Amino acid sequence: MTNAYQLSNIIYRYKQSIALSLPVLNIESGQITALVGSNGSGKSTLLNLLAFLTVPEQGKIQFFNSTVTLKQHQLYRKRIGFLTQKPYMLRGTVLNNITLALKMHGIRKADRQNKALAILEQLDIAHCAEQQAKYLSGGELQKAALARILVLDPEVLLLDEPFSYLDQQSSHLLESFIASYVQETAKTLIFSTHNRLQGLALANNVISLVDGKSVLTPLINLFQGTVKNHSFDTGNITIILPDHITEGSHISIDPGEIVISKLPLSSSMRNNYTGRI
Repeated sequence: MTNAYQLSNIIYRYKQSIALSLPVLNIESGQITALVGSNGSGKSTLLNLLAFLTVPEQGKIQFFNSTVTLKQHQLYRKRIGFLTQKPYMLRGTVLNNITLALKMHGIRKADRQNKALAILEQLDIAHCAEQQAKYLSGGELQKAALARILVLDPEVLLLDEPFSYLDQQSSHLLESFIASYVQETAKTLIFSTHNRLQGLALANNVISLVDGKSVLTPLINLFQGTVKNHSFDTGNITIILPDHITEGSHISIDPGEIVISKLPLSSSMRNNYTGRI
């Protein structure tokens, strides 16, 4: 499997605070990858790096096996489609916005309108073509901004918290789009979400971020606390740790490692709890 991105020894700071610290991170091409984590975990910062909008303080990024240099950023940006949390549309109609994007990418005038109308039809918002962009609803605005990106046929599609401002129906439609997009195009799609279950349900691969670092588990059972005497105290329960772990502020339990039994178990498992489900 080819990697769309290979990141190594990445450090990115906001002032003196480290926002990302990623020794190694690979993202496969032709797959759906979810960036999962709470607010402030580094998801948007990572997407900005993947969109080549910002430059890491140190480290190397490879894009489809080519090492990216600062001089090449503008060239690589043209291969990326990036839908931000709050998309911005220019003055004019939805159709104006999309045909302008095509014009800026050198598409000849005779083809622009047909391409624009086709992508609006695909996203089921052809009825918005002649509407002023500033009067669109939240769901329509996001779809229009997405249409403006997709019409340019990017190699990689990045979506930053795309479900944050959508109603339930719009969320379901976007989930269906994400599921079908990669299957139909074989392109690479990366989206961020704070909804861990949603990320696991939609994505082929999940990258879990905590305090700017990638962790191995999917963060389904995430606790905050302190380490003391080889135990992790969450304030509610104490989790016995392997001897080699001596520090940390978060712990995540892999769901596959949890055993539920109605009866007491005779087992070598270190952690046993009674409770009601």
